[in-house]
Amino acid sequence: MMMRRLGISTVVLATVLLLSAFMWHGNVSTAVAQMGGDPTPTPANGADQPDGGGEGGEEEELNVHVDHNEFEILQQEFTSAPEVTAACLSCHENSSNEIHQTAHWTWQYPDPETGELLGKQEVINNFCIAIQSNEPRCTSCHTGYGWKDDTFDFASQENVDCLACHDTTGTYRKFPTGAGFPVSEPKEFPPGSGKIWEPPDLTEVALNVGFSSRQTCGSCHFYGGGGDGVKHGDMDSSLANPDRSLDVHMSADGADFSCTDCHTSDGHLVQGSRYSMNSTDEETCESCHTAEPHEFEMINNHTDRVACQTCHIPEYARGGVPTKMWWDWSKAGQMDENGKFLVIKDESGHTVYDGRKGEFILAEDVVPDYIWFNGNVSFNQRVDDLTAGKTNSINPDEVVAINTMHGRLEDPDARIWPVKTFRGIQPYDPVNNTLVVPHLFGKDDAAYWKNFDWAASIQAGMDTISATNYSGQFDFVETEMFWPITHMVAPAEDALECHDCHTEEGGRLDFAALGYPEDEVYRLTHFPPTVTVEALDKPHNSPQTCAECHEDQYNSWTDSHHGDSGVGCVTCHELDGEGSGAGEGDDQHPKLAYVVNQNPELCGSCHLDEYRDWDVSGHAANDEPIVCVDCHEPHTQQQRIAEGNDTSCGNCHEEEVLDVSHSTHGAVEMDCLDCHKNTHQNTGHTFFVESDTCIICHGEEAHTADMLVELGAELTAVTAETETSEPEATAVPPESGIPGNIQQSGILGVSNWVLVLPVLFIVIGGVWVVKGKDPGDRHEANHRQDEDGEA
Repeated sequence: MMMRRLGISTVVLATVLLLSAFMWHGNVSTAVAQMGGDPTPTPANGADQPDGGGEGGEEEELNVHVDHNEFEILQQEFTSAPEVTAACLSCHENSSNEIHQTAHWTWQYPDPETGELLGKQEVINNFCIAIQSNEPRCTSCHTGYGWKDDTFDFASQENVDCLACHDTTGTYRKFPTGAGFPVSEPKEFPPGSGKIWEPPDLTEVALNVGFSSRQTCGSCHFYGGGGDGVKHGDMDSSLANPDRSLDVHMSADGADFSCTDCHTSDGHLVQGSRYSMNSTDEETCESCHTAEPHEFEMINNHTDRVACQTCHIPEYARGGVPTKMWWDWSKAGQMDENGKFLVIKDESGHTVYDGRKGEFILAEDVVPDYIWFNGNVSFNQRVDDLTAGKTNSINPDEVVAINTMHGRLEDPDARIWPVKTFRGIQPYDPVNNTLVVPHLFGKDDAAYWKNFDWAASIQAGMDTISATNYSGQFDFVETEMFWPITHMVAPAEDALECHDCHTEEGGRLDFAALGYPEDEVYRLTHFPPTVTVEALDKPHNSPQTCAECHEDQYNSWTDSHHGDSGVGCVTCHELDGEGSGAGEGDDQHPKLAYVVNQNPELCGSCHLDEYRDWDVSGHAANDEPIVCVDCHEPHTQQQRIAEGNDTSCGNCHEEEVLDVSHSTHGAVEMDCLDCHKNTHQNTGHTFFVESDTCIICHGEEAHTADMLVELGAELTAVTAETETSEPEATAVPPESGIPGNIQQSGILGVSNWVLVLPVLFIVIGGVWVVKGKDPGDRHEANHRQDEDGEA
């Protein structure tokens, strides 16, 4: 029995001690939290948390990389790049056939809307102009080998270049003038530069193939158009390893995306084309961020008319690599004193003149142009047009648009998009008013880069495409070409804000040029926007109409900031009923009442900073939050506490207002806001009193040398006094890092009364053991009585 009582008592005692320990830990945890610590830290961004599984697991399993060092067929000395492709095809039998169906191989793109054949093979541009007759130079970025002229075999499987996309060593490079081949022996390029291109170790590359990356995609896409960042503006070598401020998606500190995270592929067919894009973002941004990614409804409403890129890519060419904005071919051909191509560099070392290509203008941190875009692009002249002798001639008296990005205000599928406008001067046929294809690269006499003869060069180029109507004459015309901006996505905190566009002067968007009528332009440039009579044909929504009955409120509103900014009555007042108020029938005010929308998010949609500060304040944390109109008179926007009126604050903070009235601050007639909104750290709507609040008034005398000396003397006297008396609480040394207002007492800072509880339970448990008063003893005795049949 004694052992049984001991067992049960032990359980009781252990439970008591465990509860005591929890009480002690809770007290310590509270103290730690008060000191600014965290007794149970949580990894940032969910780091080291178990994976919850969910969607994507199967795809992740399928994408597991296979170590190609295990394959015997790759463990050989390859003498040419096509031999590597043949080895790849021994396992990946259908890959070449898949590649053959893609624009990466054909350099053609049939427009799904118009059927027009576009792509590098088909269009004329205003940087390198056209690939025809210049193939060995241009096709150094082709995903194949040997495209030197129009005899290239597009059906060949072994001419597919697997390594261009799947190299992981960073050593595989196609030679700039090698028609897609890497060099097979060391070779100098550019000629006379002393730069030697070494042949890659094809075996090493083949054994280490893997998934495509920003580096492999960028080896072509960063350098298209003749150099780093030339044509796109939002794609250059800085995206190979960008920081978060340059591209929040690709940065290792951000999402660390590779190109194929957005440009997904199926059977090597990579999604995404600048010739035909999704203007609504449903398959791009919204696939991750949803159609309502913002906190405020007013901002979410923009997604119907404004592309995500417009606000989230404030500038392009932001990574330290300038992009070409201007290319003038008419000034090419100048030589230096040594008879070599003249090259002029700017103070940053960037080439602004090249005797082979002409004059350039470069730029960094460029603010985009903005146009309506519904996703469809057409080219005003194509190579096939010249071949067929079509008469869609250009107007040389105007800037010739190379391409047209379609869309307009009335188009429901169009969004306002950011674009790079690439301008230049290039040759054309002044008789037929058509653009021309020059022969630039080659060792023959007609190549422009050999003899600088435009007449011979253009004739050779037009002969190559079998142009039927070239006049034999040439001149130069100014052109422009538009490139949609989709990369270099800035972090949310660096995105555009309302005033960047909705301002009377200097705004990014030219609303008149975008097609908005005059009254809408006024509304959109007098931020924040509101309803107008002319725009929506709702006379009962006009502030002037409201003034017929609500004269005092209208006069107050007229003299307010909202009145100056054009925030009309219906911005805050809404019809209380199903009627929209759009017609002339019974669904109008005054028959239907208007109600006031007091939701702080309504105010916050314009006053973003004030809303964010309020959201972390005690006013927002209440079960019934103190909202904007509780402190601001809605028609004048003035603070209700103005001119010494502390009733608004006193309604909730009665004791605090009373205390202040008897304080030094009250004696000098300071009100609540003098401290609770007087800060340079935020808008003041947190209502926190920070150290800088006190310094605004007490800065000159606070913490002066004399004050510190006096304070030191006082502290010394207090310390001497406490050493001779029993202190009620342990003094906290300043270097401890513990705020001075936390009283330390008892053991480990735990209040003494807390420690009494476990001692008390220990004593009671001991009595039970010694006196046989185990709580299970009585139950066991009763059980024996039942078994013996005793009453």
